[in-house]
Amino acid sequence: MTATVPPSPARRLSAENRHGQILEAASELFIEKGFEAVGMNDIARELQTSRPTIYTYFTSTEDMLRALLRERLPAMWERLRPILPTSGEFHADTFSALFVALLHERELLLLLHSGGGPIFREQRGHFLQQLGEWIEPYRQAETRQPQALHLITLLLEAAAVEAVRGDSKEADAQAQAIGQFIAGGIAGLSSRSEKS
Repeated sequence: MTATVPPSPARRLSAENRHGQILEAASELFIEKGFEAVGMNDIARELQTSRPTIYTYFTSTEDMLRALLRERLPAMWERLRPILPTSGEFHADTFSALFVALLHERELLLLLHSGGGPIFREQRGHFLQQLGEWIEPYRQAETRQPQALHLITLLLEAAAVEAVRGDSKEADAQAQAIGQFIAGGIAGLSSRSEKS
């Protein structure tokens, strides 16, 4: 005869930050399993609490995702702001520093890439647009080509996402390589513009 283990009683989340505890658990599960694979039951189970407790704060996993991005994206931009140069020009070192800063945003980048639905497409598009808008004023005048800006932002974001999924020990070498690559591409576009 097999003994059955009684289910553990639901745990009360600490009153001071239930909202934050739910969001943190949701974020970890979205990153680990992929957004589409996580339901309210999974989050309640992770927190060892009841679904009604979760529903008290959030109506759906989409609601949680929006709250996570609404809280975390503005904070990320504030952390990145000091990296932008004041001279008006980007150099290889600037791209390296920006890339390293993006690597420190590991959890947010992985969260942005944990699903493929409309919310993710919209937020990733907004992320790339914002990154592009930040870079735009600092590029040399002769490289003000929309396709160049788009490629630079895509490259920065893609390289950062791949790096955070990989070995963090290689981050410095990747940062230096990406900075030199982008600076070389900008120099190539500048010389092409001068010849035209």
